[in-house]
Amino acid sequence: MIAENKQERPSSRSTSRKLFSWLNVLLGIILVGWGLWYIAREITFSEIAKAMSVANIPLILLAFLVVLFTQAIKAWRWQLLFFPKESNLTFSAAFWAVMLGQFVNTAVSFLRLGELARIYALYQQTKISKIRSLGTLVLEKTLELITLVVTLAVLIPFVVVPDFMTERGITVGIAAAIAFCALYLLAYQTQFVIRILRRLLQILPPTLSERLLRWAVSGLEGLAALRSKRVLVEVVGISLLIGLVSVVTPWILFPALGLPYGIIDAVLIHIVTTLASAIPVPTPAKLGVFEAAVVFMLNQFGLDNPALAFSYAILFHVIIILPQILFGAVAASRTNWRWRATTLPPETTLQQSPHSL
Repeated sequence: MIAENKQERPSSRSTSRKLFSWLNVLLGIILVGWGLWYIAREITFSEIAKAMSVANIPLILLAFLVVLFTQAIKAWRWQLLFFPKESNLTFSAAFWAVMLGQFVNTAVSFLRLGELARIYALYQQTKISKIRSLGTLVLEKTLELITLVVTLAVLIPFVVVPDFMTERGITVGIAAAIAFCALYLLAYQTQFVIRILRRLLQILPPTLSERLLRWAVSGLEGLAALRSKRVLVEVVGISLLIGLVSVVTPWILFPALGLPYGIIDAVLIHIVTTLASAIPVPTPAKLGVFEAAVVFMLNQFGLDNPALAFSYAILFHVIIILPQILFGAVAASRTNWRWRATTLPPETTLQQSPHSL
């Protein structure tokens, strides 16, 4: 009976996960259908086709290359976050792991499984501890938040920023600053933290205690880049470069569709779409939310042509997700990615590697 119950539990969990996934897919289809119906009331597809017909193809291709370059810089930054440098961590391994993460997040954006996919892909290629990789991702996401806040702060003297952006920016800025300070202290007080954890974990069974302690040590290794001033300066500089290059894409697409806007407007669109992309919605690739954010900002700029605004939003979104889909599919093949890798239990997913202590 006990054996039968053990066999039934995974099956029931699997059924629940499948049902949850299908419900989200159904909800996504409903939302996309509603969005298309709403758009059809305001804009005809012939108007969209007319707006797209004047698009500058060379500029669109340039924007595509800029997006791909941005992903390459992200891979370079992630490679640097592993300090001391891993001998088997090549740029290629980091790049394909990043692209797989982007691909998974595009497909199931509401679950944010891309980070798990990145960790999986890197482990498949390098055998680097998954917990250590997770530590580097925590640091990376904190740097991205700080970069976004810095971008918003630089923008304030030049334009009247909407209240919702200012309020959200302050909240994100405070959270990012606190997180960075906490990570910085953890990086410099690693031995102290380990001693505290060792004492706290003494109440647990020895096997479980040692396992949790190994995971904690491996996670703290992911913050080692903060202990090197040279690496920290490089990583911060690359993060600022990523923020700058991310603004270039919407800026290039303005003249591609004949829109008379400049770099400040591109910065605003970048910030708003970044904030909008953080909203958990069941539609793949944030479909609908992204376009709504772009159209909203173009309306704020004074664009009174709905078809042109929507055409720009579609083009911008396609330029962003196309490299993720194309290179992400290749990454999935190279790393033997399987969707069930994101649902494996911790004992399997976070197994110890030779790089953990």
